[in-house]
Amino acid sequence: MKELIRHILKEETEEIDKNVMNFLMRRYKVEEINIDDRIIFKKVYFNVDGEFYSIGTFDNKKRQIRLILNMLEENNVIEPVDNFSNENDPYRQKIVRTIKRFLDQVM
Repeated sequence: MKELIRHILKEETEEIDKNVMNFLMRRYKVEEINIDDRIIFKKVYFNVDGEFYSIGTFDNKKRQIRLILNMLEENNVIEPVDNFSNENDPYRQKIVRTIKRFLDQVM
């Protein structure tokens, strides 16, 4: 019960970028492939103005975030963010937090 309360409070206090979340939610499609009885491979596709981007469950979390960040920058949804610079940038943190929440919902 305590864990559930903590989880709910964390969700309500975390700040996300609604424009980025709406952009991602409108353009994704999930494809599930059964490799074995116990192994399910998910692939998330984004169709942005005729260009296709994809991430899969075999990609690690950092790669998934980096690919989505690059997609958002290329399509002028967010301001350019340097992936390898200061991670304490509040704007970058907000965008990454939004992407992580999206990935948690979809994958």
